[in-house]
Amino acid sequence: MTIVVRAVVAVALLAGYYLLALVFLGLAVAAAVLTVRYPNAGTIKLTLVMLAVSVPLLGAMVRAARQRAERPAGVPVTRADEPVLWNVIDDLAARVSTRPPDEVLFVPEVNAAVSEDTRWLGLRGRRRYMLIGVPLLETLTNDQMRAVLGHELGHYSGRHTRLGGLTYRGAVSLAHTVEALSGSSFARRVFEAYAKLYFRVSQGVRRRQEIEADRFMVQIAGRAAAATALQQVRATAAAWSFFLDRFAGAGVRYGLAPADLFGGFRALLAEPSRRGEMAEVLRQPEERDPYDSHPTLAERLEAIGRCPEPQGLRPDQRLATALLTDPHRAAHAMRQAMFGDEATVLDWAELVCRSAALEAAEEGTRLLEQVERVTGAPGPAPTLGTLLDLLERGGGPALAAELCRDLPELPPDRVGEAHAAVLRGHVIGLFTSALLSAGSVRYRFSWSGAPARPVAHDGTEIDMSRVVPEQIGPQHVPGLRSWLRQAGVDLAHRPPRPDRASIDLLGVLYAVEQDGEYYDALVLDVGLLFVRLSGTEVMRGGMSQTAWHQRTERMLRSSPAELLERDGNWLLGAKDVTRAAMWAKGDKWTLSVDCAWTDDQGVRRQAAVRVQGQPPCTEPAEAMKILHSLLGPRITWSQEKL
Repeated sequence: MTIVVRAVVAVALLAGYYLLALVFLGLAVAAAVLTVRYPNAGTIKLTLVMLAVSVPLLGAMVRAARQRAERPAGVPVTRADEPVLWNVIDDLAARVSTRPPDEVLFVPEVNAAVSEDTRWLGLRGRRRYMLIGVPLLETLTNDQMRAVLGHELGHYSGRHTRLGGLTYRGAVSLAHTVEALSGSSFARRVFEAYAKLYFRVSQGVRRRQEIEADRFMVQIAGRAAAATALQQVRATAAAWSFFLDRFAGAGVRYGLAPADLFGGFRALLAEPSRRGEMAEVLRQPEERDPYDSHPTLAERLEAIGRCPEPQGLRPDQRLATALLTDPHRAAHAMRQAMFGDEATVLDWAELVCRSAALEAAEEGTRLLEQVERVTGAPGPAPTLGTLLDLLERGGGPALAAELCRDLPELPPDRVGEAHAAVLRGHVIGLFTSALLSAGSVRYRFSWSGAPARPVAHDGTEIDMSRVVPEQIGPQHVPGLRSWLRQAGVDLAHRPPRPDRASIDLLGVLYAVEQDGEYYDALVLDVGLLFVRLSGTEVMRGGMSQTAWHQRTERMLRSSPAELLERDGNWLLGAKDVTRAAMWAKGDKWTLSVDCAWTDDQGVRRQAAVRVQGQPPCTEPAEAMKILHSLLGPRITWSQEKL
């Protein structure tokens, strides 16, 4: 497909969106004219319906027109930083007859990509960017890396990036429009149907572009290097995702980071069992999806096999880190970009084992908090013994339901199984925390199987899944209690809540009023963070649902600490709430919160906070659900107006 044909397709797709939008706007104008000339109940109703569609549609078009593709994120790499890598890129760009990128950025992904700032519907190219995933440099050979770079530069040579701006504009416009038309089912269905057509066609074009760019891979490095590079990238991507989830990212929420990020990744890949798992990934068949931006691996390998083999190639099987002046510097930059400068750096064994212990303590803490909510009785804080007593009285189902309150709805035939699994997982966490506290077990680190496994002093692995039954009933409690005592566990154990570097978002109460000021309240697992709305936001429709989506996106770009530093924002800590009550009438609701805390001088303070929601705001039932997930039995419905 030539650049001219691709340009025509891209412009036609974008023009189709605006034409469809203009049809709806034209119908709105026609309905308004009809109402002026022939005012009656029917024409007025028609006009109101069309206005309900056209106003949000027009707003979506304006927002999409103002939005621009953002500069790619990554760690900039200058020519002075990595002269060898830049020389290779310059040489390959010349071989595929294109201009090299203006900027190269390192990213912590198993991926390479290019983009280009364009103007005049892609006719004029401006600044070019190339993103290179450092995990690729750590796992590919020089030949394979040159093939990958040749593929990306081939996108420039084929002018594929020139139309990226148009495709992005169309995708953004459709996304804004579908979101804005949430209240109009017919119009929404029309634009959703067009969005499906848009993405099927545009992604079909992108798949053909990938096949075209693969030809440059072969031209640069040969068929073998191109084919093995694609296979290695697919397998490495799966391994990297697993590595981040189970190893490198294990301590992120607790502010922990690995000292040798890529050394650990290489150790994982060198583990024989993991190599077998990577080979299994390549054997798995890929399903073809019409919305995929890339062809399947099998399709790409078949196309590569049809390409002519270039002559005069000199094989280079060295690791691609040979292209870097200092691989350790690149790895350090990636670690900083991923985990920040303030993270506590640990070796792999300590990182994974400490993270597992903290996670067990956090699961145990959450379980005992739910025990307190289920019992609802005043008294000392619940302990491991309290949990066992509750389970022995048959309180397991109620406890499981409380733990699963915020989970998505499940089919009725799966609820019991899901609840039992969640309860069992938390019980295992609390038991493990108690065993660690008693010194009865320790964690052992491994690159194969589970990263951290509890073992006894003699090295015997403790399989907690065999200790705790799948369906915990009253009949199991005496045996569990006896097992714990024999292991030296104190049934008065209550794990301390681990300090966390991250905070969970439970929900948002948008457009609420407190003491004459309007706020969006982020409901965090540590309390309610009130983010004040400016007068301009309120006057310009800041109280609408669409504006709420935009404000939420903007708020989540900042950390809770950064939001608290801004004037007018404040936090109502969950631990300071003694009692809360909510009253609702229609869509309006009032929340009354009693607080008690000790100030810096040791003086006990008390206060009452009153929050009101008036439409458009979070619906009362949704607000109560979010607040209950934070406060549990401390919040109740009030039968009287507060």
